[in-house]
Amino acid sequence: MTERIRKPDRRIERTHQLLSKALMELIIERGYESITIQDITDRANVSRTTFYLHFRDKDELLFASMQQIYDGLISNHGGFMKGEFSEDDFDTLQCDASDFVHVAEYADFYRVMLSKQGSAVFILRVMSYIAEAMKAGLTQRADGAEPKIPLDLIAAFCAGAEVGVMKWWLEHDMRYSPEEMARMQAFLSSFGLRWALGQVQPETSAP
Repeated sequence: MTERIRKPDRRIERTHQLLSKALMELIIERGYESITIQDITDRANVSRTTFYLHFRDKDELLFASMQQIYDGLISNHGGFMKGEFSEDDFDTLQCDASDFVHVAEYADFYRVMLSKQGSAVFILRVMSYIAEAMKAGLTQRADGAEPKIPLDLIAAFCAGAEVGVMKWWLEHDMRYSPEEMARMQAFLSSFGLRWALGQVQPETSAP
């Protein structure tokens, strides 16, 4: 006998949506740390008892709410690393700007969460999530070669840089387009700090 597929409980889904929406609104309005469970339940118009039936605390609600956003953030994280290019390519280089487009879409949320009003736990969670995804991409890119530095360290370095660059972009009112940010990050990643400071010329050249 074929086992009947259990359908999602619409009441549970609706409760999660109400709580998630309430939390997102409150974060943008007031910052994360000052928000209480009571604030969330009042905004969502549900009881505290109902909240605790679904989530242990506001951190768990936040991470559950952000799962889809995490997936969007890392969906194309390795795009700028594909291929080789030279300094002459900067103006015409087409890099994958999906990460920056994504952050721009959720700018109000990220601007708060990556500031003093946000949550250190959230930032660490995002960096860990990005690093895990990057490690998989780096393993594939290594193509059997023996890395000179542990892949875990490379992935952690890239994840920290990713979050740091996005934080800077938001703090400076996104003065550059997503495409411009993707190109600058690509060159910095490929040619390094000394090149960015104008001390050396890149050795890599386009075919």
